[in-house]
Amino acid sequence: MLTGSGVDEAWTTGVQLGEAVLQLWREGAPFTKENLERTYVARRRASWVERESRIAARSRDGFRRGVVRGLVGMAIAGFSGGRLHPFGRPHGRRPARSLEAFYRGRVPPDELARLVADARARKQPLHEVLMARAGWPEIAYDGQLLVSHQDALLLGGKVQAPPGYADHIAFVYPSLCERCETKVCIEVCSGQAITPGEHGVPDFDREKCVHCGACQWSCDAPREPGTELGAIALQAGAGGLHSAEN
Repeated sequence: MLTGSGVDEAWTTGVQLGEAVLQLWREGAPFTKENLERTYVARRRASWVERESRIAARSRDGFRRGVVRGLVGMAIAGFSGGRLHPFGRPHGRRPARSLEAFYRGRVPPDELARLVADARARKQPLHEVLMARAGWPEIAYDGQLLVSHQDALLLGGKVQAPPGYADHIAFVYPSLCERCETKVCIEVCSGQAITPGEHGVPDFDREKCVHCGACQWSCDAPREPGTELGAIALQAGAGGLHSAEN
């Protein structure tokens, strides 16, 4: 697991899940969370996947401080069975700076407020407007080198969920969204599937979503102090992105 591509782990856990489902089917037991804990999770915990994952848990943290330290740290973690993991540091992310702090000295506060209000009124992401205002050159679409998002979906084989399924992206803590000033989820969405909504809670368009998960990882509204869980939940559902790049 330290150096593998993940194929062995995926194959093993897939077989374990299949065996667990067959066991429940033979027993005539319902496919509940408790029964899967008893069958599938128990198999996984007792297998080499669990042991190797504990060894690899923090083995790559050293790469945050450079390639050499990362390789050395990964080797030491492997030889010590995961007991030693030098150069690492706890995972976590720093909260995003406010727009006022980030653009201080570049965009006057009153103009920034006007741009923000205008983008929200038009329900459009803010990053292109602010990048243009800050002096970044606009990239012209030449019809060959760049492909629009909708064209990429057509070329990449996007698989949409059938009608009737709930959205797989849910803003489960709307009160946090209402108080959030950065709205990183909107700006980080490459498909523009998340846009400004009423009362500060973003709108979600499932037809534009590419299932990348960036909104959940980047959510800057923690549910509780000291936790990385945000206001966005990535729920199970049908559909997905099938392409060579994801």
